[in-house]
Amino acid sequence: MPDTQHMVTRAAPAIADLNGRHDLYGLVHKALRMAQCQMLVRLGNFDYVHGNVSGLVSDLRGLLVLGAGHIGHEEAHIHGALEAKAPGGTAVLDAQHGGHRAQFAAIEALLGQLEMAEASARAAIGRRLYLSYTRFVAEDFEHMLEEETVTAPLLWSLFDDDGLRAIEGAIVGSLPPEKVIQFMGLMIPAANRDERFRLLAGMKAKAPKEAFTAVLEMAARPTLPPEDMADLERRLALSQVVPN
Repeated sequence: MPDTQHMVTRAAPAIADLNGRHDLYGLVHKALRMAQCQMLVRLGNFDYVHGNVSGLVSDLRGLLVLGAGHIGHEEAHIHGALEAKAPGGTAVLDAQHGGHRAQFAAIEALLGQLEMAEASARAAIGRRLYLSYTRFVAEDFEHMLEEETVTAPLLWSLFDDDGLRAIEGAIVGSLPPEKVIQFMGLMIPAANRDERFRLLAGMKAKAPKEAFTAVLEMAARPTLPPEDMADLERRLALSQVVPN
């Protein structure tokens, strides 16, 4: 039996309804949670003695780069706008981001060890890597929950939806095309059918045709089951305006 005297129970955060407001964090956080959970499972069942270590290392490094880029975009665009209207409003988030960066460095050090290790030493390094990544995921889940339950309502109180979409547009506009495809390749399969339709319908209405086609063919089609892709294409073919 667990020692319940040393277990800490935290109060569940209040979860405000969207009430039609623009969800600045929702889809990108769904994408990150999906990718992190998939990687965590992979690290847990990977054969570190006989498996393709280079492929695992490359994929996890790519995910760390994506995560570092994500928090950098938040700081540059969301935190800057929030601090201008509510000084000190990002102090907790900035501290959490600093913790993430320290964890990224520690995980990268383990990846370097794994690359250089003899086969007989990889299992021990792999266990440290798995547990270190588990800690990061646990803390990042707490962090994303903080953003969606505390920061999002604060943003709603300070900005209208046009202002929030402008912040989001500035983030997307700062990304090179290959990063847009990479993020969309996670966001689209992580979203439900209605969410991905609204996302792609908005892009269809506002983005250059070439950019929309690239996302459809390089991010949606390779990641969706055939029935989901058919549903998306049917809805997009019928859409004439961006849905509310």
